[in-house]
Amino acid sequence: MEDDVDIFTTLPREQAVILLETLRADYAEQFNAYWHEKRFNAVPAHLRHDSLIATFPMMAVQKRLIGALSFSLGRRC
Repeated sequence: MEDDVDIFTTLPREQAVILLETLRADYAEQFNAYWHEKRFNAVPAHLRHDSLIATFPMMAVQKRLIGALSFSLGRRC
């Protein structure tokens, strides 16, 4: 896709770990808040996560960044 953006950066490991922890905490907070919203109650639990990701683009971005940072740090997501 021609509108894609590639981001390349170098961070000290300590900063990368802090960023990863911050992203995870924010993602978890949003996930928990949205999971119980009335509009998602009709979505089966096994499909709800994907529904949240599709509805909230910021969560999709966070998920990708968490994956990239985890990979770069040699950790599992």
